Amino acid sequence: MSISNKYSREIAGLKKKLRKFPASFLVYNIAATYRIAGSRRRAFEWWRRAAAKPWRDGSAAMELGYCYQYGIGVRQDSHAACLAYRAAVRSRFIDEYSREEALYHLAVAYLDLDGGARGRRNATKLLNLAAKDGDYPQASVLLDSVKNLELLSICRCRRFLKRSLGGKKNCPIHATKAKFTRAVKHKEEKRVSY
Repeated sequence: MSISNKYSREIAGLKKKLRKFPASFLVYNIAATYRIAGSRRRAFEWWRRAAAKPWRDGSAAMELGYCYQYGIGVRQDSHAACLAYRAAVRSRFIDEYSREEALYHLAVAYLDLDGGARGRRNATKLLNLAAKDGDYPQASVLLDSVKNLELLSICRCRRFLKRSLGGKKNCPIHATKAKFTRAVKHKEEKRVSY
């Protein structure tokens, strides 16, 4: 796939800075620019570099997990996704926002691999951590569904990442943002009515 001149210049500039000042955030930014330019395979490769030694960038590991889980720029591999998400969660070099997202998507991967009691138990632990501070509504909704043994309608979206960038891969809920908002309101109304 050909990348437009705008993105080619931006990537070249980032690579030049990387040669002078090796830093994981530059590697991550190169990957993100490739994603925006539409080159998912190259984005995956650069996130893999950022997640590997010497940087072990946890946010990049979370990106890798999502790519593996849904086959974005790489062949789909649920077990590799779980390994990447676990590396992200354990990383010292990750922001809390990305850690919560890694916990959530790891829980989704466990539910996909084993929807039985064991998968639900593992997912519940992870979702409790992801939903702990109340700023991740998808985690709260899924946690309620798992706890109540309801039929799972799992959000597979990335937090605030546009569909055009691969942020809503295979998500049955988010055909539109309004549909999810209605689902969250409905869940909240059910809680209040008890």
